[in-house]
Amino acid sequence: MQHADTRSIASGDTQYTKDWFQAHVRNWERWLDGFRDRPGLRFLEIGSFEGRSTVWLLQNVLTQPDSRIDCIDLFRPDPLQGDYHQRFRANVAPWKQRVTEYAGPSAEQLGRVTGPYDMIYVDGWHTAFGALADGVMSWPLLKVGGLMIFDDYLWMPPAYYEASKPNKLVREFWRALGKRWQDRAIARIAAQTPKLGIDGLLRTLEGQYELVERGYQLAIRKTRAFEDVTLELDT
Repeated sequence: MQHADTRSIASGDTQYTKDWFQAHVRNWERWLDGFRDRPGLRFLEIGSFEGRSTVWLLQNVLTQPDSRIDCIDLFRPDPLQGDYHQRFRANVAPWKQRVTEYAGPSAEQLGRVTGPYDMIYVDGWHTAFGALADGVMSWPLLKVGGLMIFDDYLWMPPAYYEASKPNKLVREFWRALGKRWQDRAIARIAAQTPKLGIDGLLRTLEGQYELVERGYQLAIRKTRAFEDVTLELDT
């Protein structure tokens, strides 16, 4: 059995063993610029792991004393990742009064949290059904004008990714055509990836959001409430 590599890759008092977030910081700075330093913000994070994105938000966006973030995660020891819950708590400790943990599967915990939220970050169950379920259950909790960010829109199981990744010349060919090689690879195992579920959610929400950006992460802004759509359909 593999054992968790718990060596810290950050300095100071933080306890991180992975960095799956830093590559997205520039996008987040743009997407969340309108929220920065505003009072009374409420964010929801589905899938917190060691809290790297949580801490970034607390340091850079949720800076006011009355801003809060709710964090949903299994928060239990993992055979590969070890006791990441302990590391999460150590990392968010300076802001612990503004962080609320919801431990358990998102399908259960999304019934416990209460909106509305200004931003929802979905980084939970990495299957089509899981991404769809998280999106469906959390969308009503998002304010009109709020932002929803899906991580790992182009994620594939690591072994499959390595086997499917074409050489640099082929990747550049697809890029020149304005296409992504990942789309073809994902289509062959669509149910095992978040993309199918996210795309399905977007189809059901046509006319209720605007696309902010689509890349390895996907960000959308809510433009209409369910009540507005229902009233329009009923008249």
